[in-house]
Order: sequence, then structure tokens, then C-alpha cells
Amino acid sequence: MAARRSRAAGDQTTAAMAFSADTFRFLKALDFHQDRAWFQANREMYEQTVRSPMVATVDAVTAVMRRRKLPFLGDPRTAILRIHRDVRFTKDKRPFNAYAAMMLTRTGRRESEGKFYLQIDPKGSFVAAGFYRPAPADLLKLRRAIAARPARFLAMQTALKRGGLALDPEEQLTRRPSGFAEPDPRIEAAIRLKSFFVLRNLATADIVDPAVLTTACVGFAAAAMPLMRFGWDVLA
Repeated sequence: MAARRSRAAGDQTTAAMAFSADTFRFLKALDFHQDRAWFQANREMYEQTVRSPMVATVDAVTAVMRRRKLPFLGDPRTAILRIHRDVRFTKDKRPFNAYAAMMLTRTGRRESEGKFYLQIDPKGSFVAAGFYRPAPADLLKLRRAIAARPARFLAMQTALKRGGLALDPEEQLTRRPSGFAEPDPRIEAAIRLKSFFVLRNLATADIVDPAVLTTACVGFAAAAMPLMRFGWDVLA
């Protein structure tokens, strides 16, 4: 009897630490209301269905990352993105992000270049990794490295492909940036990129199972390592 009670308590604790249908319901409602008074009235629901599962996810993912010797670090205090938006420098004055997200880096500091990112979002959840909108000086270094040694860059792309990944083409210039002669046609598109990252969508069924979500995050991070090693080497 005691053993059954212990197992039941453990199951309840695990469920409380997992994302669920209530997570998505809360985020959809938050997106609809976008109201600070509403958020305060429903803060307990946010803590239970969004923040607590994200804390558990950061802990679980980083623990497995360490065991797998994948260089992504972070803790819930710094890795979890704030639900409150910074509206000081944008025309969009909605006060809340209608998604939950976490970010890991090789130093554990958010400002470090090269990031692993997880977003839980009713409009589409995903994991991503790479160098998103790097500073102009770093972007120039990456472009120059690609142009100087195309074979190394192409080998990195091939390694990504073996893991089922490819650089996302969304963030790119319409024309070749100034200062670059006509490059090898195989790297023409890469020279125009403004970000260097890979992305994989996540199904809701995977998100609500903590073990499956952790495995998906760590597996994706391992597959993204050719890109991370390339970027870290260039920006060292």
C-alpha cells in the first residue's frame, strides 16, 4: 500500500512538471488577453503549467547534455526567457510573449555566441541552434571564413545533412554583400545569409512527454554540433 502511494505521488509530481494541454490553453488565453491584470489573476496557472515545466525541462536537458558531453549550459534562473516583453524600443506594445522559451550556451551566459533554443508555442513549437543575427563584426567573420575556405563550409553542411538538418534560408540578403567577389556558386547563398542556424519543429505529442522532449532536444543538439563547431572556431 505504501509503495503504491509512493508511486502515485511520484506520478503526480512528474505530471505537475510536464507541459500539457493546459500549457497551450494558458498561452492561447494570454495571447488573446495581453493584459497585466489578467496575467496577475492567472499567475498561479502560469507557474503551474508553463514556468514549472520549463524549469524541469532546463534541468533535465542540461543534465543529459552533460552526460553526452554536449557543450550547452544554463540554469533556470538565466536560461528561461521572460514571459514579459521588453516594449521600450518597438511599436508592438503587447506586454507578454505568448510562448515559453529557454536558451542554453556553451558558457551558460545568454550573451555568448552560439545558442541552443527551445520554444513552446501554440502556433508551432520548435528547437533551434546556431548563430542568430550575430553582431555585424561576427557576421563578417563568418562570411569571410566561408568565402576563404569553401570546402570546410561545404563539409559542415554535409555533416548537418547526415543529421537531417540544413541551414535555414529565411534570414538572407537579396544580393551579395559588398566586399565579396563572385564566390563559388555552391556558397553563393551562404554568403548572403544574415543568420546561421538550424531548426526542427516539434509535435505537441512530443512536448507533453518529458522523456521524449528531453531526448528530442539532446538529439537535435548533437545533430547541430557541426554548425556550432564551425561557428565557434571562426569566432574564437
